[in-house]
Amino acid sequence: MNRPDDTHESTTCPGCRAVLPRSEWPGDAKYNASAECLEVAGELLGYEVEHAAQLGYLHQLRIDAYGAQHVTPDAPRIGRVFALNGLYMYLERGSGNLDVRTAHGIMANSYDDWPAMTPPEQVGRLTAYDVLLADDVESALISWAREVWESWPPEDQEIIRKLTIELVPEKYFRR
Repeated sequence: MNRPDDTHESTTCPGCRAVLPRSEWPGDAKYNASAECLEVAGELLGYEVEHAAQLGYLHQLRIDAYGAQHVTPDAPRIGRVFALNGLYMYLERGSGNLDVRTAHGIMANSYDDWPAMTPPEQVGRLTAYDVLLADDVESALISWAREVWESWPPEDQEIIRKLTIELVPEKYFRR
């Protein structure tokens, strides 16, 4: 996928606001994302797989950044909690892929009163498209995830911190 220009039709993703060239990619009601943005997410996954030795440790972070940036207001609350939990665990606690996935399993099996959190008007400036086009994809992905996490209101971040610390054993935190 190339950057849109004046000669091609484009569309704006409702979740991340990326302006992307039109695509035939099928949409998915699970995310607040355009079909074109879902295509970018697929291309970013492909890039990650091709560069697994370098980027594999960021797999869950990529999933959570995209999920937290493309929350549908009417989606089950657990999805946004898990996405934000993954961002928190990586960015603030130094946890990796397995730690975060284990935490999601522990949380899902021990809690069911997920807090209501409304996504901010804009969830970060960077998008999966920016990451895909970056010269240094690794750094761009981490910056994107940090922007997404920091764009959520402080009170929502605090809810995630407290819920995670309450439910997830400390051994899954690396710092």
